[in-house]
Amino acid sequence: MIQNTPASFDGPIGVRMSDFSSEYMTHIEAHLDEDFTHVPERIMSLLRSTDDLIQGFQVSQLTHGLQTATMAEQDGADIDMIVGALCHDVGKIISNANHPAIAAEMIRPWVSDAVYWVVKVHQDFEGMHYYARMGMDPMARLKHIENPYYDLAEKFADEWDQNAFDPDFPTLSLEHFEPLVHEVFSRPPRRK
Repeated sequence: MIQNTPASFDGPIGVRMSDFSSEYMTHIEAHLDEDFTHVPERIMSLLRSTDDLIQGFQVSQLTHGLQTATMAEQDGADIDMIVGALCHDVGKIISNANHPAIAAEMIRPWVSDAVYWVVKVHQDFEGMHYYARMGMDPMARLKHIENPYYDLAEKFADEWDQNAFDPDFPTLSLEHFEPLVHEVFSRPPRRK
């Protein structure tokens, strides 16, 4: 493991990024590349932490994510969609209000564009099942009707996500999904 301290670099550093030497930037890039190797375990840790988030539901957010991913896997979804289903609500650790955007941006460098988009807009699709109670448009999903991933988002919301609150559902364990999490988040991240 690379020691993560400035002292491990023997040369001029500077105090502003614009002053960093090429050698120091190479040193930093090595640390950042090594840091990517920790992403899978950080995601696993974040997922574990969602077990403490109940929010009045019959199941924790971890169980909800596991059930959503279980349904996606049983329905033949690809690995990116299964992992996206598992991670789709991790943003609730920070904020329920904008959790889809938080979760989507966290997984974006490692998953397909389709999965990124589905996670990002899943609340608009899920809203069909509860937005009316909040005085919001339950058909908010229609603003996305022209998106090529619309059908996938509809399937995600209507067949998996909204059905994943059952304490008696035969849910696959986090350990079952761990190899998939490691496979997806061990990929080189996209930089776009």
